[in-house]
Amino acid sequence: MSDPAGARFLHVANGTCTTNIIEAAAIPGTRSIWADPLYEGPVPAGLSDEELIDVRGRYLAGPADDPFVEPVNDLRRWRRTIEAHDSYDELVLWFEHDLFDQLNLIQILSWIRTRLPAGKSVSLVCIGSFPGHPGFKGLGELSPDELASLFETRRPVRDAEYILAARAWQSFREPRPEPLDNLRHSDTIALPYLAPALERFLQEYPSTIDGLSRSERRLLRLADRGPIGVADAFPRMHDDEAVYYITDCSLAALVGTLSRTSPSLLTIAPGAHVDGASLQGTVTLTDAGREVLAGRRDRVACGLDRWLGGVHLQNGIAIWRWDDDRRRMTGR
Repeated sequence: MSDPAGARFLHVANGTCTTNIIEAAAIPGTRSIWADPLYEGPVPAGLSDEELIDVRGRYLAGPADDPFVEPVNDLRRWRRTIEAHDSYDELVLWFEHDLFDQLNLIQILSWIRTRLPAGKSVSLVCIGSFPGHPGFKGLGELSPDELASLFETRRPVRDAEYILAARAWQSFREPRPEPLDNLRHSDTIALPYLAPALERFLQEYPSTIDGLSRSERRLLRLADRGPIGVADAFPRMHDDEAVYYITDCSLAALVGTLSRTSPSLLTIAPGAHVDGASLQGTVTLTDAGREVLAGRRDRVACGLDRWLGGVHLQNGIAIWRWDDDRRRMTGR
């Protein structure tokens, strides 16, 4: 894609790791991010964008006494930067193939379509592999020169991508998972990494076999070998993943959840502190955890209260489950 002489660029990427590499590569333009972990916490339908910002901000907020955690300000600042469209000629989106990025991509494409002038140039860099990186996981693995080579490969965002993103974003926020499950079986060629990312998201629903999500099962299996440090478990959580899925904050939340079930499936060493910044502490599998892994106890019966997009999973109401053999959602 050729650049008009003197063109001003705004680069919006999946996080500061990528924007730092963009800067190091001396790619011209200003930089911002769009990086909400949408696969965690509530993303309900029926809300305006401003209302959704408030919901996401409350979920993402740290302790009430932490003055440095103000996610609402971040969410609003990302939007204000893009809305100031007179300050740039072309918006360049940098995303990759994993679930985190694909959910942010469908959100940002749905959002900008109604907020930027029709003639504003919007382009996309979105890859799932890179030469010389056989186990490619993300843009953050690339050198500045490697990332710079992608700039000329960017392509204009087309109507088909905007339309599919809007459909996917609406389906993701529905209060039932069937629309999202159906969408990934439809024509998603406009966003080629979307369907596999959505399947990975649906695997976080309780399994029909034991009630565990894919991530929960992985953590319990790691602990089944003996007490394990949370920091040691973190890299092992990706052992069976084709792309990155869980973050340090996600793992800390997962440990906390599984230690608070009734009965608890994991215990945390007394006095240990587990948070998204340090991942301190050691976890041990309980007898109940072993029973769940063996299929003798249903994890859902131990207590469930979790949002997956627009779906709120709670005990006492219908629980949708992921059928791994049939690779589809089922109600139960």
